[in-house]
Amino acid sequence: MDRNRKLLISILALLVLSSVIAIVDISMNMQQKHGMGISLTGPPVGPGVGVVRIEGPIQLNGIQSPFGGMPSAEQVIRRLNELEQNGDIRAIVVRINSPGGTVGATQEIYEKLWRLRKKNIPIIASMGEIAASGGYYIASACNVIVANHGTITGSIGVIAMSPNLRGLFEKLGISMTVIKSGRYKDILSAFREISPEERQLIQEIIDSSYRKFLKDVARGRQMSESDLEPIADGRVMGGESALKYKLVDALGTFEDALDKARQLSKLSEDAPVYDETRTPFEQLLFDIGGRFTGQGITVPDPRGLQFENSYRVEYRCVQ
Repeated sequence: MDRNRKLLISILALLVLSSVIAIVDISMNMQQKHGMGISLTGPPVGPGVGVVRIEGPIQLNGIQSPFGGMPSAEQVIRRLNELEQNGDIRAIVVRINSPGGTVGATQEIYEKLWRLRKKNIPIIASMGEIAASGGYYIASACNVIVANHGTITGSIGVIAMSPNLRGLFEKLGISMTVIKSGRYKDILSAFREISPEERQLIQEIIDSSYRKFLKDVARGRQMSESDLEPIADGRVMGGESALKYKLVDALGTFEDALDKARQLSKLSEDAPVYDETRTPFEQLLFDIGGRFTGQGITVPDPRGLQFENSYRVEYRCVQ
């Protein structure tokens, strides 16, 4: 029986390995046949518009798996550097489909876009289904923002959350032993109530990040902070409302954003688009992977010893 069981396990392992190899082979073949956009490493085809895509919750390093994951700020910046250094790129379209992300990652992408903008490289933000909170923060660094009528945007604000599981643990008879080096090291612990002093500390971080958010958006949109502040209360809005409040410049599609980029850079109507290459099959794997790599979910630190606090301060649209 043990021998048969081992044989069965070996056969199953071979089948799984064969399936993985087949998936990789199919993906490579599809990439060769149906490559999307024009790779910057390919032969030059003349002046055109570069595209960078920001999809999903934004983190500094992101979460990567064989199936995709969260967008990495470092990857986005590398892509922007690649576009900046290519002599054929005359304008950039930033395609955003994101509910936001961590503060540091969002600010790094914003600052990179702002530096490119100051170099007189036309940058157009194209909003997809959602470009809210940190997604809007990034868009505000661009010269022009184009949103769909149905785009969910806005949500200018900062948030930090932590679950309070104290009542549940008490019902289950579970207690937590904490050994820490300072009184605030387990701040926002899920196993006890937050103290007034701890709440004040976190509120100071939130307020500081919010003031930076407000200042940068006002700079990017060429608005005064006093004019922006009444609608910078965390509210979300559709494309038409965003246009009314001057958070976006026009309503339109990704193609409209490309046309605007060509217009601002004085390119012909048929100027090429240097897009990021991802086959339909790879996009499917990316979407599936997002479900298994925790997109949009903030989880506590899984390590036994919490040498770093498990909470995060984020620019995120809470849905």
